[in-house]
Amino acid sequence: MMHADHEYLAAGYALGGLTAEEYEAARSLHETDPRFRREVASFSDTMALLSESDDPIAPSSDTDAAILGIPHQDVPGEEQPGPAATPAASGPRAARSDRDRLTRGVFALVASVLIIVAAALGTMLWNQVQQAQQIEESLTAAEREREQMELLLAAPDLTAAHAESAVGGSVSVTYSPDAQLIHIVPHDLPAPADDEAMQMWLIDEDGPHSLGLMSAESSEMLSAVEIEEGAAFGVTVEPSGGSAEPTDDPIIVAEL
Repeated sequence: MMHADHEYLAAGYALGGLTAEEYEAARSLHETDPRFRREVASFSDTMALLSESDDPIAPSSDTDAAILGIPHQDVPGEEQPGPAATPAASGPRAARSDRDRLTRGVFALVASVLIIVAAALGTMLWNQVQQAQQIEESLTAAEREREQMELLLAAPDLTAAHAESAVGGSVSVTYSPDAQLIHIVPHDLPAPADDEAMQMWLIDEDGPHSLGLMSAESSEMLSAVEIEEGAAFGVTVEPSGGSAEPTDDPIIVAEL
């Protein structure tokens, strides 16, 4: 029997590549030696970590070389090359060579696991940064709307209007020509179809000017809107994404 050390046998028992004689020695140790079983479990855990990753992982050149260097186990019925075709190494020197290759493979696998862990931590950190940025953007938008609302409510020409919708529900329109702000609040408006959208318009003597899309549920604060005397606020139902010009009669018209 080849006198291979426990680490070599434990790695081979978990990863494969042992000869039949080495495998029997490893199996015997696995049944009688708790320390050997822990070593085998450690190698098995490493393989489990690798298998849990959903992302394709290209092995490093060391890993690839180590895997290719694991001793090939004889398969019953498979023809093996004879001594004349491939000079076969044998004895303690060959055992040390096999053990060295397998040890390099183990270290390469551990390095791969560390790379996977580092990649996972990097992904988690990136997600946290993205979430933090989204929260910061939401807070910034909320703060901007709060400031605009304060400006609108403080405007000396603050005016409010209420208009019923032709399809049900209504909207409240609060506006200030001096502050160039319009605040829209929908009340029980039916949501448009999946392939439609509600679009807001400022209608003056030059015709309708798009103010963007609106939701049937949430309020909208429109800024930098030049409201001329006699203008009107309107809403039409347009194809999803909106239109350059109204394609149908408005469902809401509020005189400003």
